[in-house]
Amino acid sequence: MYRGTKLSLFDFLRLGQEQWLCQTNWAARNFFFRWFGPLGIHTRIRSAHVIQLVETIALPQHSRILDAGCGHAYALFWLARRHPEWKIYGMDIDGRLIANNNRIASDLGLINLMFNEGDVGQLRTDLPFDLILSIDVLEHVADDVHTLSVWRQSLCPTGWLILHLPLRHQMQKRIFPIFKQHTISNHVRDEYTIEEISMKLSSVGFRVCRLQFGFGFWGELAFELNNLFWQQRRLRNLVALLSFPLAVFAGYIDLLYPPRWGNSFIVMAKPA
Repeated sequence: MYRGTKLSLFDFLRLGQEQWLCQTNWAARNFFFRWFGPLGIHTRIRSAHVIQLVETIALPQHSRILDAGCGHAYALFWLARRHPEWKIYGMDIDGRLIANNNRIASDLGLINLMFNEGDVGQLRTDLPFDLILSIDVLEHVADDVHTLSVWRQSLCPTGWLILHLPLRHQMQKRIFPIFKQHTISNHVRDEYTIEEISMKLSSVGFRVCRLQFGFGFWGELAFELNNLFWQQRRLRNLVALLSFPLAVFAGYIDLLYPPRWGNSFIVMAKPA
């Protein structure tokens, strides 16, 4: 089962780098995104954790992969380059993101990667997937049990589901006191506990095979340095730029040494 692929610091630094192709700000496009990827650290960390877990699975050579709620699809671009024999799909409700991602895939010549606009809770497919991954999406979905059921029906019997989820914010540990006030307004529930998501997965026919934490001390430090003054966008961007080298290094430590406890967790499950 284990292939042992670990992302290098260079891989980690370049996650999301392809987004430079859709940047309209000339300076940001050519002097930052093109070399270092996006300024934000959070998506980079969680995508990297998921990539490393995907790489531990012995998937069929010609696998079909879906990222449900793909966003900017950092993980998919990396996987599409590494596994040109896979058929990789991204799905998101945001049509603008889908158009940008398809443009990037075309510009990079990634013919095994395609994106479609749609609701992840209304997934329809003629051929089942070998892997469905979803990164920080379910906390935005009103009927998460129904969505999990749809994904279960869309997996082949030997398929895998990988979920990256934020821990319930009342249980999260912060470093800087100001972040005790930090919440995400468009979450439809107070995130998740391990027991809650395990019960929901079981109710629709999954069994949990592995659980791993992320955003321990180092990952949380990276996130907080990257989002100081989050309520003041210009100041936040300036501080994020100045702290970027330290935040990237801290985020990579979180990836190298998955914590025993963290503010997010990843669940790997299979059809029961």
